[in-house]
Amino acid sequence: MLCSSSPPIIFPLGILIGGEELHNNHHAYGSSAKFSSRWFEFDLGWGYIRILETLRLAKVRRVAPTLHVAPTPKPVPDLATLHAVIEHRYTVVAAYARSLRATCAAEIAALRSKAGRAEFPAMPSLARLKRWLSSESGDTLPVAERATLAKALESSKALQTIYAMRQDLDGIWGRSTETREQLLARLQDWCRRAEASGIASLAQFSRQLRRYA
Repeated sequence: MLCSSSPPIIFPLGILIGGEELHNNHHAYGSSAKFSSRWFEFDLGWGYIRILETLRLAKVRRVAPTLHVAPTPKPVPDLATLHAVIEHRYTVVAAYARSLRATCAAEIAALRSKAGRAEFPAMPSLARLKRWLSSESGDTLPVAERATLAKALESSKALQTIYAMRQDLDGIWGRSTETREQLLARLQDWCRRAEASGIASLAQFSRQLRRYA
């Protein structure tokens, strides 16, 4: 029990209180005392921490950075865009899955209509599509899903492009040996290819990235 003379608690209480809630946010910003990032997310642990801070029994040292989005896209991504994309990479991945999910669903529905039930017996659920688009590598998926994904990719140029571009996103924040200028060139090339892909939702997502500041 803490007495009145006890010093402030400065270690991350978010790890101890409600540590399993908002799990993805916790992994995105592991040093943040606040797990919620959007207005509708209920963060019980943050409420406790704020009460303790008010009582001077805790001190908040770090919270997740805020993603700044400009009103209009930049002509090309700059170093500030690169920094935002890397720092908020979990947000980027989630937004990519959300933006491309409907396009993938429509493409697979068209494949099923052409090929028939024998080749595409079941339409993947939205949850499965989200896993495909969020996966860093097909190797992380269950074996059955990998087979279904491989068949879909073989049959659709659009799906191949969407999936390959998702993997290329990882190269932007996964190549620690490259200079920031090299990574910026990668991001600029990624946006150029996305907007020239002919896939409207992919081009729109790229324009959204160019708004990151």
